[in-house]
Amino acid sequence: MIWAVLLAMAVLAAAALLLPLRRTPQALPARSAYDLEVYRDQLAELEREQARNLIGEEEAKAALAEIARRMLAAAEENAAPASSPGRARRWIAWTLGAAAPAVALALYAVLGSPGVPSMPHAERRVAEATADEKARAQVTRMVADLAERLQQNPDDLQGWLLLGRSLNVLGRYGEAVTAWHRVMTLSGNAVEHAGSLAETLVQAAGGVVTPEARANFERVLAANPLDARARFYLGLAHAQAGESRAALQMWTDLLAVSPADAPWVADVRQRIRETAAEARIDPASIAPSPEVVRAAEAARSRRGPSAADVEAMQRLSPEERRDMIRGMVEGLAARLEAEPGDVEGWRRLGRAWRVLGERDKAADAIAKAAALAPDRVDILTDHAEILFDESAGDAQDPRFFDLMRRILSRDPDNIDALWYVGIAEARAGNRAAATELWRKLLDRLPADSPEHAQVKERLDAIATPD
Repeated sequence: MIWAVLLAMAVLAAAALLLPLRRTPQALPARSAYDLEVYRDQLAELEREQARNLIGEEEAKAALAEIARRMLAAAEENAAPASSPGRARRWIAWTLGAAAPAVALALYAVLGSPGVPSMPHAERRVAEATADEKARAQVTRMVADLAERLQQNPDDLQGWLLLGRSLNVLGRYGEAVTAWHRVMTLSGNAVEHAGSLAETLVQAAGGVVTPEARANFERVLAANPLDARARFYLGLAHAQAGESRAALQMWTDLLAVSPADAPWVADVRQRIRETAAEARIDPASIAPSPEVVRAAEAARSRRGPSAADVEAMQRLSPEERRDMIRGMVEGLAARLEAEPGDVEGWRRLGRAWRVLGERDKAADAIAKAAALAPDRVDILTDHAEILFDESAGDAQDPRFFDLMRRILSRDPDNIDALWYVGIAEARAGNRAAATELWRKLLDRLPADSPEHAQVKERLDAIATPD
């Protein structure tokens, strides 16, 4: 009986596939049309990641150039005439369609298990739910293992970052807040993580923008006036405080700096309509702030090279390419002289000069970034890396040791700072201070690591009288 049922089902399926082939064939869209949709989605995802500070500017520029190149190629392909199946393809389709039932039955006879009862739909749903539950349990165990490892190594910044993000995914916002606070401590209160802490604080408070969250969002916005997340939540903070006009201004500015197809645009427009109606304010009376418009225009002018620019650069000789890059770097330097308050711009310029081998210019650019953000350990670290001379050994530039002291004052557990400030103290004859720093460092290094052995050797050496 089962074989008769299977044969009937196979014939019906083949008929459903073959009958449409009797109709006049329609033109098929080119594959490139689908590719273009994929690339548009990739551009939208890239913009979302940039707005949430999940990707660096240089990486975003490279990704944008590559996506643009592929879109151009797909657009050219899409302009070609669409294809349609000819008689040969129809004949092949009929042949395969007719043979499919026989092949399927033969395969099922060899590989199938017709005697095994099927799983009812309800049981499948239960099985799927059980699989989801098992996956969640596995993630929960991994998070627990990570938290336990961090208890043994509490200065692992990357570990705390991963823990904070994982706890956010699991919806354990109260615990995530603790992890993000630790991230802020280890990173020297770096503004690049302030937005994540602030958003987690809002989630932990059930959607309320707490004073601590608001202060962190304000820091983010001061560093990057185009940060969409900060503008959204600061508008929400104003709305929750009854400051309707300020909320409308913040959200209007957000729309002014957002791409038209950004995923948050519809929600922001809805909030503007609702808040304006409740406060009896005409939303048309709220215009984007001039400084926000200028910042958006400046950002658009600073976007990376187009796909055509990248392809043109690849055709240049190494010398021509280096000259072109130098010209771009010098252009950035000229812009920063006119807009000296751009912290990330100075930092980017420092890295660019470093790549070009201009060590003094790189140090000068990073120093300007550090002057604008004196508490950012990441910028101080960039500056120290530029000044570090591998061939100098312990006899580093005094400015390098000064930077390490500044890093240590902001991050007392910083491993590099503990090591190099210890070296500076030992060279100055301050054995007690060097010993204290290196013992603290020793407690933070794995006992079987080469670094642990190196620090132990230094400790033994300064403990031995001359």
